[in-house]
Amino acid sequence: MIRVLQSLATALVFTQLMGGSAAAGSFHTDIPETVDPNARYMIYLHGGWPETHSLSEPHRKNGLFEYDKIILALAGSGFEVISELRGEKTNPRRYVRTRTLPQIKSLIEKGVPANRITVVGFSKGGFMSLMIASTAKEPGLNLVNLAGCGTGQFRKIYESFLESDASKMQGRMLSLFDEKDTIGGSCAESKAKAGKLVFAEEILTTGDGHATFYAPGDTWIEKVAAWANAAEAAK
Repeated sequence: MIRVLQSLATALVFTQLMGGSAAAGSFHTDIPETVDPNARYMIYLHGGWPETHSLSEPHRKNGLFEYDKIILALAGSGFEVISELRGEKTNPRRYVRTRTLPQIKSLIEKGVPANRITVVGFSKGGFMSLMIASTAKEPGLNLVNLAGCGTGQFRKIYESFLESDASKMQGRMLSLFDEKDTIGGSCAESKAKAGKLVFAEEILTTGDGHATFYAPGDTWIEKVAAWANAAEAAK
């Protein structure tokens, strides 16, 4: 109940902050009742830390996860942002199947072209973006993987994906990770198996490792927005 109230309170703050802005998009915890086919939609999937910790509790190494500021920055770039704080230890495959894929399908059924939909996932959310690319069957869908191709302790689960699902990936995917990251690294192995995936990757040099995506840094926010905005030109 506490997490639900926290999420609702966050949504209320965003609505109040962004409701009167013509240039900025808005924040939604699910598909809005009224969908504009000409708008650009962005589904943001956070990492694992907020599943088990309050947003006011800093990670011992990466600091506070600034979820609200990230959402504001993405919406401020002109996107209708759809996101929610997930429950404790969410099963990524089940969440993709029962939550994110139905959201994508709903937007498309309401007239939004796939190339106006971008899924942005960080860390655990980035791993979910891989699964979305392998199951959505939407070649025009845009995806951004932020440090979601596992290294270190998460290498085994990533290897499992490479073996069973990577070859099914399609859409347009941008991979971003910092050169000092020891949790998420290159997605090039996935691309090598996915002949239908349009792929680009950039290594950031902030030096902050995984913490790079704990806050809305201008560099990565701008790259995410540029990738999504370039989708129509890439048709």
